[in-house]
Amino acid sequence: MQNSRKSLPAVEKISKLIDALRDCAVNDARAYWEEHLTDTYRAPSLASWDAFAWFELVQDWELVAFLLSDGSEARRLTRSLQSLFQWYGQTEIDEILAHISPMSIMN
Repeated sequence: MQNSRKSLPAVEKISKLIDALRDCAVNDARAYWEEHLTDTYRAPSLASWDAFAWFELVQDWELVAFLLSDGSEARRLTRSLQSLFQWYGQTEIDEILAHISPMSIMN
């Protein structure tokens, strides 16, 4: 029986993943705000992403395989990434609102 457990990718790969996730969250939050005009951001569920969605983000099949594996480390990383995505997105919405608030006072 072969061990199917995937080992945690290198720190450099996780760092690149976080950078790509930040950029994705900022872009998604901007689009979300334009569509909903709300002060609360709702991030998409990363747990529902398939291999192609992850690959589009990170361009690394080893990292994609880890993220989609059924291990506890992969689930923990995905939950952490979900929190980061939400935080980056909400921060972007907050910045948008901070920039438009002074403009509405001046008008």
